[in-house]
Amino acid sequence: MLAGRSNVGKSTLLNALIGSKVAIVTPKPQTTRLPIRGILHDPRGQIVFVDTPGVFLGKRDALSQRLNKAVKETLEGIDAIVYVVDPTRAPGEEEEHIQKMLKATKTPIYLAINKADMVKQIAKNLPTYRKIDVGQLGTLMVSAVKHSNLNRLVDALFEILPEGEKYYPDLQITDLGHQQWIEEVIREKVFLALDQELPYTVRVTVEDVKFRKTGGRFIEATIWTTNDRYKRMIIGAGAAMIKQIGMASRKELEAALNTAVHLDLEVKVDAKWQEKFGAL
Repeated sequence: MLAGRSNVGKSTLLNALIGSKVAIVTPKPQTTRLPIRGILHDPRGQIVFVDTPGVFLGKRDALSQRLNKAVKETLEGIDAIVYVVDPTRAPGEEEEHIQKMLKATKTPIYLAINKADMVKQIAKNLPTYRKIDVGQLGTLMVSAVKHSNLNRLVDALFEILPEGEKYYPDLQITDLGHQQWIEEVIREKVFLALDQELPYTVRVTVEDVKFRKTGGRFIEATIWTTNDRYKRMIIGAGAAMIKQIGMASRKELEAALNTAVHLDLEVKVDAKWQEKFGAL
């Protein structure tokens, strides 16, 4: 399990460990909504990494509370924890909160100090992070972006993980269903296009996927937001923003699926979607 506060690079680290994009990555806090599993296949065996939502204490809304609850629940029933920290930012209340949870568990822990390639940016806070003690078996300086020391992290995990049967087939690299994956791709493009202008309370649902007789796929999806003002932002003047989101989404979908994709996006408002939807 990869644990840590928001925006420390857990999803980037997961993608780097697996060697393929299985989790979306944006600068927004709490981009990861669900525990996403990435499967590493190695001659020594199989490691299933779980990317969890980042601990985020700045909000009291239903979504934030459910995401923080998901982190706590995921701590149960796992074999090892990789605690990921970001020394480009000073530790704070969220770091203290996650450390309190980790100290209470008996699960083996490795501390991964991420962004080791950003030498100047981490210099000020690095000594503080090196002093972290949550009972970890070891501490590693890593860079998810540069893939630095990831082999050492994997080696360390193979030393402590118990033997068992494979959970997933050899070619499977994530537990995300096809529809969920499409929803995640589109949600990533919404966040990247609007950056800080749009709150993170956005959800995407795929309504239909059809295979065309002439080849390719026709995908209908809905972008949900909580306010008419945000809907206008997502659509943009002259529908420019929704076209940009659609083009970026379609480009990634076509590259991954190796087929033509026609993507039909609609934006809808529901102020209570956070409470009404069963999923995050």
